Amino acid sequence: GGQQQRVAMGRALARRPKIYLFDEPLSNLDAKLRVEMRTEMKLMHQRLKTTTVYVTHDQIEAMTLGDKVAVMKDGIVQQFGTPKQIYNDPANLFVASFIGSPPMNFIPLRLQRKDGQLFALLDSGQARCELPVGVADAGLEDREIILGIRPEQIMLAAGDQAGLPAIRAEVQVTEPTGPDTLVFVTLNQSKVCCRLAPDVAPQVGESLTLQFDPSKVLIFDAKSGERLGVLGQSPSAERVNNVSQLNRK
Repeated sequence: GGQQQRVAMGRALARRPKIYLFDEPLSNLDAKLRVEMRTEMKLMHQRLKTTTVYVTHDQIEAMTLGDKVAVMKDGIVQQFGTPKQIYNDPANLFVASFIGSPPMNFIPLRLQRKDGQLFALLDSGQARCELPVGVADAGLEDREIILGIRPEQIMLAAGDQAGLPAIRAEVQVTEPTGPDTLVFVTLNQSKVCCRLAPDVAPQVGESLTLQFDPSKVLIFDAKSGERLGVLGQSPSAERVNNVSQLNRK
């Protein structure tokens, strides 16, 4: 499939312009051919070194082909940066949910004050994470927030990971993929995906103890969708200012 698209691409490439504009050039290709063509386009770009604007709804194409990526919603650029920046430092909930397969997990909750400190309490208080300086002092105690964590940042509890927050969760579904196993559990009434080692094969209904590094957990404002900071570290001055502006709205 997609023969006409490939012919059109060949004609465009033969002209050797100063800039290329591709509008979803691989959309009609079957899955196997799309992967092959993606690699060929990457090699072509490295050889020709011609500026290329590439429009796609396929996040994998954007992440693998782009030196810089602009994520848009309703005609508005939500974030512009390198693929690594877009993946690791999403500006808001939309970017965080759009980039990544499987997508980032989102856990809505409210912050609670306990023993004089402001915490994000998970799983009825089983795990609690103290908020970083700046976020904790930004008046978020009564605000609904959303924690975001990538599936690969959740791990099975082990002795060499002492000090990390630990939670108990029941396995709902497992999906072996070959290089890893996707395990879906329920946490704070939200479905959470964990990307675990391929030799991990928990049974449905089995209870697992999971851990995560708070420095990998992002904090989003539930109302605006804006990112407020990182759970395990102090936010930058810009992030603190964003929080202060949100509180004035």
